[in-house]
Amino acid sequence: MGIFDKLKDINEMRKQAKQLESQLAGVQVSGKSSGEKIKLTIDGNQNVLSVEVSPDIAGDKSEIARHIRAALEDLFKQHKKMLQSKYGQMLSQ
Repeated sequence: MGIFDKLKDINEMRKQAKQLESQLAGVQVSGKSSGEKIKLTIDGNQNVLSVEVSPDIAGDKSEIARHIRAALEDLFKQHKKMLQSKYGQMLSQ
C-alpha cells in the first residue's frame, strides 16, 4: 500500500467522521433528577442544549448540587444507551 492509498484511507475516515458528527448533532438526549427537579439536554456530540431547574429548589444550594449530580448521571446513562442503540455494531468492531 503506497502513501497515496494511505492518504485516501485517511480522507475516507475523515469523511465518515464528519458524517457521524452531523448525524449525532441531530440527536437529543435528556437526563433528569428524581422528581424532575433538574433536566439537562445535550445533543449526540455532548453539546449542552438546555438546563432546566425547578423553581422549588432554586434557593437550596445543596439540593441543587444533589439534583445536578443525579441529572448528569442519568444523562450520561441515556447518552450511552443512545450510542449503543444507534452505533453499537460500529463501536463493537
